[in-house]
Amino acid sequence: MKINPLYFALLLIVALLFAIYQLGSAKTQLRESKNELVKIEAMAEEIDALKRAWDNPKTSSTLDRLLEAPQLKSANIQRSEKRGLIVLKSKSADLKATNYFFAKLFNSAYILQSFEVDRLDDETVSFSVEIKS
Repeated sequence: MKINPLYFALLLIVALLFAIYQLGSAKTQLRESKNELVKIEAMAEEIDALKRAWDNPKTSSTLDRLLEAPQLKSANIQRSEKRGLIVLKSKSADLKATNYFFAKLFNSAYILQSFEVDRLDDETVSFSVEIKS
């Protein structure tokens, strides 16, 4: 039995077309994987930058500097530490000192665990803030 050379040529052409199709498919998958890798790398860089900003080992010293500010002397803020948290409490603070304290606290990179504010009257508040150290 003899095989016609045209059938053999047709088989080679079909095999070549199949290989070209598979190569194009592989290129598309590679391009998609590369795009996903670029997105993941960008996300990893962003997460690393956020971690460096929020996981500050100098939290305690920066809070001490904040509490030593002359604007906060009237607030009488007590500082204590428990189980990896820094607790800041004031039983009676005027609004000016409270506004200064919260503005500095919220504009810095601290991880707040708990935050409570109670209004005592029109001019004074009491508050408790727990910050991860």
